[in-house]
Amino acid sequence: MTHADWIFSGGPVHTMDPSCPRTDAVAVADGKIVALGAEAASWRGPATELVDLAGKALLPGFQDAHVHPIAGGLQMLSCDLSDVHSLREYRTLIAEYARAKPEAEWIKGAGWYGDVFDGGFPHRALLDELVPDRPVFLISHDGHGAWVNSRALDLAGITDSTPNPDGGIIARDGSGQATGMLIEHAADLVSALIPDPDARHVRAALLTAQSYLHSLGVTAWQDAAVGQALGMPDSFEHYLALEEEGLLSGTVTGALWWDRDQGLEQLELFAARRARATGSFRATAVKIMVDGVCENLTAAMTRPYRGHPHERGMSLIEPAELVRIAAALDAEGFDLHLHAVGDQAVRDCINALDLPRREGWDPRHQIAHLDLVDPDDAARFARTGAIANIQPLWARLDPVLVETKLPYLDEGHQQVHFAFETLRRAGVALAIGSDWPVSSPDPLWGIHTAVNRTAPPADPHAGDYRSQHEPLLPGEAITLGAALAAYTTGAARANRLDAERGSVRVGMVADLVVLDADPYATEATGLGGIGVELTLAGGRAVYSRASDADSSLTSAVAN
Repeated sequence: MTHADWIFSGGPVHTMDPSCPRTDAVAVADGKIVALGAEAASWRGPATELVDLAGKALLPGFQDAHVHPIAGGLQMLSCDLSDVHSLREYRTLIAEYARAKPEAEWIKGAGWYGDVFDGGFPHRALLDELVPDRPVFLISHDGHGAWVNSRALDLAGITDSTPNPDGGIIARDGSGQATGMLIEHAADLVSALIPDPDARHVRAALLTAQSYLHSLGVTAWQDAAVGQALGMPDSFEHYLALEEEGLLSGTVTGALWWDRDQGLEQLELFAARRARATGSFRATAVKIMVDGVCENLTAAMTRPYRGHPHERGMSLIEPAELVRIAAALDAEGFDLHLHAVGDQAVRDCINALDLPRREGWDPRHQIAHLDLVDPDDAARFARTGAIANIQPLWARLDPVLVETKLPYLDEGHQQVHFAFETLRRAGVALAIGSDWPVSSPDPLWGIHTAVNRTAPPADPHAGDYRSQHEPLLPGEAITLGAALAAYTTGAARANRLDAERGSVRVGMVADLVVLDADPYATEATGLGGIGVELTLAGGRAVYSRASDADSSLTSAVAN
């Protein structure tokens, strides 16, 4: 008999398997789960690693159904503003980074929040003061805008009279002067000038992102923009190279980027890429941007933004064209991953996904973000069989939402904001994605907000009393069980990995996470404070909080 590599016991095991939701022991051998409960002990051998959970909890590894690892990794290696939330701190970090990189042709970074600035948007004047000699390009935390200095505007030939490009806005002040804020595709006018990072840097970024995700208990994810997208390098070849070298420890579903300037001729490229990516990295989905975001008035709405009677946002793809694209991709066996924020964009996506079912095809189409959903559309959403890919960390009354988004929403729209429970009750399947680096990829932070509709205490972007204590539409909170399922089995289904990952069952791949507390024994307000002790991917430890052999969590036993 083969002996176990690992046996976990002494604490609750939440399997996320409805037929056996809880057990008290798990044995792992050759990367698979081989026994549960009392049977696990019989797999013990001389080299078995025994893990005494000591009351801590074991769950399937978390899966992120919508994340941008290459952007997150590059941000971590650049001028990263994501861990602070004040103009003073932005000033300090930008100045220090520029001083530390005297050889850099461009100063690049990301992670700033609009509510830090008067009026919700930054101005080039501050960057001109901090970095007068080189162009600066800083992407907003949500990825839908860029803050640049005058040097960058000059290099791009952007003047006060430059017309807005298709799908983008050059922000201007009251006198018509370009402010250095470039919205949506206007940012491409500058980003196109920035040399792509070399392969070595991109590789480092992906490995950095992978390590960070593992430290949070994430073992699999859907990369929601594989291609030349959002000003980021194409990650496709890099994933394949890391896998070939044995360095891809996560399991990745690639959502291939739909270039809206091309047409259905892209299907040939998509099919070729899918045929090449068949291992730990699989390219089975296609990502389509349908609209923008509410904060810059580019999310497509069914009625005007408050205070802007003639503005209903942008439909980046016309509804009839979206229907045609969806039908073609579905016919070719691709899962659609649709970005839709405004209620009109969501409705257009539901219409496009109202596709005929065919034998042998189990689609995993999903609509991501879903900031605003008309309640009348929830039942239609459910009938399509599509998945709601939600980002729960956004569903709280933090300064970003209160100051830069709510002012544009009328009362009716505010009452359908991140309607997770409405969708769940209607029968829509839920999967959770973080959209990192837009927001933290910490699953426990997302679960905390999904359950409480308030911010986790340690979040630097929501440290005020209101964010922490006043829930956003508390009736739209989901239960702890529903949130955990959306981050495990639900995300695994969205990632097309549910046949082998996402639950703790005999025969499943041993993607597992040990938490330092049991979520079911923790007060709801404390969920965001739970941390990760150990992460296994394919039965191999890819993260351990323990730093030496004296760890109280694990000990090798040799008999």
